[in-house]
Amino acid sequence: MSRRVAAVAACATLVGLGAAACSGRKSGAGAGTGTGTGTGTGTGATHAVVEAVDAGHPVGLPTLPPAPPLPEVPPGLPAVKLPASVTPDNVALGALLFFDRRISRDSKGACADCHVPELGWGSGDGRSMTVAGQPNLRHTPALVNLAWTKELGWDGRYGSVADAIRAHWRGQLDLEPQIAVASLAGVPAYRAHFLRATGGDPTVDAAITALAAFVLTRYQGDAPWDRFERGDTAAVPPLAELGYGVFRAKAQCSNCHPPPLYSDDDFHALGLISAQPGAGDEGRGRVAAGADGAFRTPTLRGAALHPPYFHHGETATLDAAIDWHLAGGAGAPDVDHALTAVTLTPQEREALGVFVRALSPAQAPPFARPTLP
Repeated sequence: MSRRVAAVAACATLVGLGAAACSGRKSGAGAGTGTGTGTGTGTGATHAVVEAVDAGHPVGLPTLPPAPPLPEVPPGLPAVKLPASVTPDNVALGALLFFDRRISRDSKGACADCHVPELGWGSGDGRSMTVAGQPNLRHTPALVNLAWTKELGWDGRYGSVADAIRAHWRGQLDLEPQIAVASLAGVPAYRAHFLRATGGDPTVDAAITALAAFVLTRYQGDAPWDRFERGDTAAVPPLAELGYGVFRAKAQCSNCHPPPLYSDDDFHALGLISAQPGAGDEGRGRVAAGADGAFRTPTLRGAALHPPYFHHGETATLDAAIDWHLAGGAGAPDVDHALTAVTLTPQEREALGVFVRALSPAQAPPFARPTLP
């Protein structure tokens, strides 16, 4: 009897369903797969729980395959120290949540609808619509290399990936996270994933932690230029090396897009809008005084995969974005002092474009979308 009592107590701890689960009572769809039926107060139900615990698997939950290992940081990127919460189990759970439309109102949208893996985790539609049908203020940024980013968002209003996810869950997916997680708690496979990742039941904090772990491991590296720098001279067109020299010196692009991340993780005004408060989107000015009209410097890694460009998707092509910078903001007022007009020869201009494209793969690395429970 003491063995049986200990096993039942262990079940309650593992499954997190309380005494009802350990008595064999069904709790949600797919639960209660032991031999006991009804209220499960008989010896048979208790025996089924004991057998499940003895087998090392909580009763009523499916057996999960091992989570894949954490993605490796690709060549070309610096070393990174990830939070302890970035575990294989959390990343596997986060992948499910990222692609699951059930976490949105009326199952109308998922994170992956705007942050598309085939587009380098960016979007090709400029300012997309929210699930509620409202136009977004700004262009969807690519969710890559955020493990090195201190403040997230075009204006840097989010202090962490978790903060950004919490806000976008409500704003973009139009559903309170508590409602979404309560719904997923009725799916045995999701309960198994949460239990494996956190040791407990599904919660909003656990879901956001898992989503953040997935997002933080979306890397963009090992581009053709990285392979060239490792000695593969055939990895890039001949003009790329000249283009890198133009990028670093004459065009001064590396002032704001320094390697190896090709972003200074800072905010600059490009003259795309008026910096006067109330005249439009004040950008960083909404967060920090005196920074009206400034926006985050996006990484150039993977940029060729997801036009359009800038915070409002103002330019449809990468060449148009390059030319805007070379024109020093096209003569617009309120331009950052780091952006000055530069005149290049036709060959230099061509070479610059070749180099910038060499920071992107020919196509996004394949990503196996998860099978949702």
